[in-house]
Amino acid sequence: MTAFSTSAVNSVFSIIILLSGMFLMVLIMHLLLKYRDHKVKLPVDREQLLRIPAFSLQNQIQDLQFDLVSSLTMAVMVVSFPFAVESIESHISQNTFPYTFAFIAIIGLTYCGYKTWKTFTKLTKLRLGHTAEIATANELIGLQALGYQIFHDIQADGFNIDHLAIGKNGVFAIETKGRHKRHKDHTQPNQNGSKGYELFYKDGRLHFPSWTETKPLEQATRQAKWVSQWLTKATGEQIFSSPVLVFPGWYVTSQTRPPFPIINHKQLVKTLPSVRTQSLSQQQVDAIVYQVAQRCLSKSGVGK
Repeated sequence: MTAFSTSAVNSVFSIIILLSGMFLMVLIMHLLLKYRDHKVKLPVDREQLLRIPAFSLQNQIQDLQFDLVSSLTMAVMVVSFPFAVESIESHISQNTFPYTFAFIAIIGLTYCGYKTWKTFTKLTKLRLGHTAEIATANELIGLQALGYQIFHDIQADGFNIDHLAIGKNGVFAIETKGRHKRHKDHTQPNQNGSKGYELFYKDGRLHFPSWTETKPLEQATRQAKWVSQWLTKATGEQIFSSPVLVFPGWYVTSQTRPPFPIINHKQLVKTLPSVRTQSLSQQQVDAIVYQVAQRCLSKSGVGK
């Protein structure tokens, strides 16, 4: 083999070594995506949701932010890549092995792989929660047509209220919960013989096809209580807030009487007007709306 051929092979091999880390991360993300899509799916179809205000602008901003990060990363690679290739070629031609650098690379790749897995897991949960809340917000538009005042993402004391619906029949603290639909549950009925994608309430527990939960019930109750206490203090009148628990995309039923509405997002417009939490005058509604609006506009929690 000629010196030119040897140099070319060494250069190609050096480039492969340098790009191996990126290929490994791409492989990990690909496997995680395949595993997720094989096991679960979103409860609602994102493509069928109504567009929120400035949706197109939000997508453009996200794309440009990604382009900006990509440009910064590319700038680092353009500067360091030639020197790295030359260094690896030198080690190959001299038949030496950089044990220290190799050890650092292995540790670094292990850490990056772990971070990729953690970030992907968190991103999957955030994507699920975002889709669920958008689905609920879409349906709450129908309540606005009935005269309700709707607020989203109200910041509380260390947590947030997903949605708040205010009408003459009361104040409703709406907690939205996104739960993936598992493909295995669709092909077979659950242990109670019900539908694969059915969620039902029974004796203080939420029964999904493959698991049960109680924490969403506790959370919805706790947050509605906070809203009641806050609005009572802020308005100077006794205000009662009713919790509402929403599971977008699930077929929701009850086998025993639930303590408050536990529904699918499509049931919001029909269910909330029929609930009589508290009869409010227009003056009381206006006072509550003012306090909620002030809190939404202020980072310091005006009206707390």
